[in-house]
Order: sequence, then C-alpha cells, then structure tokens
Amino acid sequence: MSLPVRRVPRLLVALAAAAVAATGCSAAEGSPTHGASEPEVSAIPVLADSADLALPLDAYEGTPEERELLVKAQQVLTTRCMDRLGFDYQPPQRSGAAKESPNSRIYGVTDPETAARYGYRSPEETKSAATRAKGAPLSKAEETALFGAPDLRPDELPKNQQEAERKSGDGGVPVGGCIRESFLKLYAPDPESVDVLYVFQLKSEADTRARTDSRIERVNARWSACMAKSGYQAKEPMKATEELGFTDAELGGPQAITAATVDVACKKKTNLVGTYYAVQSAYQRRLVEEHAETLNLARRQLRDRLRLAASLIS
Repeated sequence: MSLPVRRVPRLLVALAAAAVAATGCSAAEGSPTHGASEPEVSAIPVLADSADLALPLDAYEGTPEERELLVKAQQVLTTRCMDRLGFDYQPPQRSGAAKESPNSRIYGVTDPETAARYGYRSPEETKSAATRAKGAPLSKAEETALFGAPDLRPDELPKNQQEAERKSGDGGVPVGGCIRESFLKLYAPDPESVDVLYVFQLKSEADTRARTDSRIERVNARWSACMAKSGYQAKEPMKATEELGFTDAELGGPQAITAATVDVACKKKTNLVGTYYAVQSAYQRRLVEEHAETLNLARRQLRDRLRLAASLIS
C-alpha cells in the first residue's frame, strides 16, 4: 500500500540533479519518531475530487502563480549573469503556469470528465509535450558559464550566496555557473536560508508515515475489491497504472481511459479521497506542530523571495 509519490516541480528536480542543497534546517534533522501511533481523525469527509483540497503543509509553499513568478525571476538572474560574462543567453521558452490545481492529482485521477478524456495522463503533461521546443545548442564556453566546470564535485558547490561570493571573488565564472548563482541569490542568499525542499521533505515524510495507517489500508482494500468487480487486478490506488500494466505511451489510450473511468468510480464509491485526505492531514498537522519554528521561518523567507522576484520582473 502506498500513498502518492509527490511530483517535485521541474525547477526543483533540476536543482536536485545539480546537487543543489540550500543550507539551513533539514527535515531529516531532529525528526522525532512516533512508532506505530496513528494520529486521531475526528471525522472523515465524503469527497469525490481532490482539486480544491488544501493540506496543512500547503500553507508553507507558494501557489502555482507564485512558483511561476519565481521561475521567471531566476531566468532574469541567470540572463544577467550570462550577460556579465559576455554571453547573449536566451532562457528556454515556457508554456506558462500550470492550469491544474496543485492537488488535482495528489490521489491519482479523481475527476470523471478528466478520466474520460485523458485516461491516466495529466492534461498539463499532454499540453506541455505538444508545445515543448528545443533551444539553440550551447557552445562549450556557454555551457561552462551556465552550469560551471564539468569536473566540479557536488561537495565543492557553495551552499549559499555569501559563500559563493567568497569563492568567486575574482569576478569570473561563478562556482556552479550562472544557474547556481541565480538559484542561490533567490533561494539561499545566506546561511540562515531554509532548504527550498524542506516543505516537500515534510510532505513526503507524512506520506511515508501514512502508508501503514490502518485506515488507508482498509480503504485500499475496498477500492481493490471494487476494481476487481470490473476485471481489474490492482491493490494500490497510487500504483494503479503500474499494476494494470500501462506504459507511459499508453496512459492516454482507449484502454487506459476505460480503466481510469472505473478507477474514479471506485474511488467515489469507497470515499477514498475523503479517507486519504483526512489521514494525510492528520500526519501533516503533527509535523507542522513538531517543526513550527522552521516552517514559520520558511514562510517568511518565501515572502521575502516573492518580493525580490516581483522587483526583478517588474
């Protein structure tokens, strides 16, 4: 049984791949253990769709519009850095902010109209695949300026902008390149900056703890039995596509559309969305209480970051 693996925004995936680790507190530091205790859930609401839901930790992250603003601001900082180094750099074109709500797919497909049209494929993924365009190839010098020296080890990367300025005092290519510099200026200006992935890590921790919750296990079993009545053998709702044998290329095909339609109906019949939401919220509230000080700091730093971003693109 498994709760959803949260998708990190593309920006954060790229940063993680580049061994970006903004300093500050980490979700792994001082994380208490609760053994097998399950948090109390006073009531389980009846819910069919997750699009309009807000979980406790959502309050400490930016909205889709705010995240898009931050992406644009980082592109401005990257372009300025490349210009300083003598390169006419044009950042990749973007298709714009996501139209889906952040939690529309947190429990897989839950909207019957979306399932009937797209199956298990996200509408946003379908649109972005159709509009994705490749930029002009970079020269070796441009690659070095943008990404830093190719032989640079992750442990050599500066953790915040203050450290980066000490390491790049000669005014040359910043350690880690302009991508690194733009990230640090926006997300980690000083040693007190909270890791940009901090809230994501806490959400993942809440998901992991909820996986073995008895209430989740019971609703998964009811959903699985419902699916079996229509001839689909799957035990875990969040792994439905994998268990049903659909490849990435098949997620929007006719067979996937039929399966997704049954999936959504079974989620509604078993109140899977309401149960998952109530249980996950309970685990997240527990973590909010445990990490309140760092979370409040992260939220203040997010506000400062958004003000900086707005000034960069005004």
